[in-house]
Amino acid sequence: MKHPLPYRGQLAAAMLAFALSGAIHAAEPAPDTVKVGNYQVQAATLGAGNYTVILEAGFGRDLGVWRNVAPALAKSAKVMAYSRAGHGKSDPRPEAPTIAARTNELEQLVAAAGLKPPFILVGHSYGGFLVRSFATRHPEQVAGMAFVDPSDEAFNVELRKLDAAGVDKDTKLTEQFMPPKLHAELRSVQAVLDSGKLPFAGALPDVPVAVLTSVQKREQPQLFLETPAAVQVWRGLHERFFRNFSNGSHIVTAESGHNIHQEQPQLVVSAIEGVIAAAEGARVKRVREAARAELLRRVEQGGSDAEMAKALEASGFGEAAINRLGYELLGPRKQPLLAERLMKANAARHPASDNVQDSYGEVLLAAGKPLDAKLRFMRAITLAEAQGKGDRVLAGYRANLAKAEQALAR
Repeated sequence: MKHPLPYRGQLAAAMLAFALSGAIHAAEPAPDTVKVGNYQVQAATLGAGNYTVILEAGFGRDLGVWRNVAPALAKSAKVMAYSRAGHGKSDPRPEAPTIAARTNELEQLVAAAGLKPPFILVGHSYGGFLVRSFATRHPEQVAGMAFVDPSDEAFNVELRKLDAAGVDKDTKLTEQFMPPKLHAELRSVQAVLDSGKLPFAGALPDVPVAVLTSVQKREQPQLFLETPAAVQVWRGLHERFFRNFSNGSHIVTAESGHNIHQEQPQLVVSAIEGVIAAAEGARVKRVREAARAELLRRVEQGGSDAEMAKALEASGFGEAAINRLGYELLGPRKQPLLAERLMKANAARHPASDNVQDSYGEVLLAAGKPLDAKLRFMRAITLAEAQGKGDRVLAGYRANLAKAEQALAR
């Protein structure tokens, strides 16, 4: 005879199913639909900015779960939340709802909605799998990622080492209370969790990442995955996943359960904003490195004074940045001729800068041109005195002048 679950156990299982599949319709932003092939997809797009944030909900959820996150992010970025096929007001599709099929849906929506990279991908729970799948297909489009209490393919495998019967019980309860329309996708996800392997290959881009982990303590756990031992495994897997990236943050909270974005939306907003800021910092660094490489290439090619002036102008670097590059060429790179060429152009571009004149003099002195160096040091002293520079600055310039005079006296 099969005994029914105690009321408390039924309640816990029902809550787990709701956490996976409960539909919460959007309050804001107001949803619209996008025509994708023969289907309508419920989507909400708002805000503007250099980055497009794509919000991927957890298993069985629609775009409404992001209603307390999307508006805040839209103050500085373009944001899109959507409901996957068969969820919310999105048309169902005949294809089996696998991770690959869901990733195809997102690709098609991105194209139909005219969304442009760079993307910041955000995934909650099962949505983390979908974010990873998209990112491995399009690493060049992804500038950052945020994972909100993400599913981990190794979770059940690791939990079985502790209590296989407990894992099986949780799995049966979840399916028992899950709406029938979600059973096919649930079995697809369960296959991943049983195998410990995701059904896609390819490396994730090493971009700025935020991982948010719930470690909320349950006084009386009703499911094995709620027990302290299971929560510790969950946290450990998130830590391991986070170590795949060189830049980002792992945020652990005991103040909310699995739905951090609904219980602590500002925590999630701040984490995503941090990813955007880090992505922008990385972009600026790449731009500067490219400009630096191009400037060095043009300096190596040589050319007239006018061409060198254009090269400096095109680089966008100020006098201090050019100075630092000149000293790098003179010292670590041991390319004194290139250093002299660069410093000459910088001195011509900033004739009223005492520091630039002094630096050019140092390069000339190192190149064995003490007379030219002396004239630059004298120019630096004259400029510094006229500008009221302090004794320490002037002492340095005069010391360099003395070195040039000693070289001339030899």
